Amino acid sequence: MAIPPKKPIPLPKSEQQQVQDLEKLLRRGVPALISPAGERIELPGTVVEILRTAVEFMSHGQSVTLIPDNQAITTQRAADILGMSRPFFIKQLESGLMAHHRVGNQRRVYLRDVLEFAKQRDKERLAALGLLARNAFEAGLYERNVFPEGGTDE
Repeated sequence: MAIPPKKPIPLPKSEQQQVQDLEKLLRRGVPALISPAGERIELPGTVVEILRTAVEFMSHGQSVTLIPDNQAITTQRAADILGMSRPFFIKQLESGLMAHHRVGNQRRVYLRDVLEFAKQRDKERLAALGLLARNAFEAGLYERNVFPEGGTDE
């Protein structure tokens, strides 16, 4: 079932303080909802985690959008998320980068696949950066660095 993505939910300035107060309350324990009839239900852990995350973003002035991870997105949206051009992303798809399907003549990918790819790519980049830094250190390249006259490290 395709669910259309919702629009970002910005936080009005008039609600900023309430959201900051809510963020503090969510850190204190297991929240519960009370119905107009007085019925009390404790929120499940996964719901609390989603609520905490959304409130944290909103309390820092960021908009929040909820999209199911099985949402099919356009190649343009996927390329934007990954920080690459759409033509490059399409070439990557055609080389087998990730699964995709067609709706008419347009390609679609699942958001979960895009996010998983981004996570794996970031992990690989961090490992490569660590290896480069270790090799440079072992080669003594850090010892040969000198600051320009009058320069500092900050």
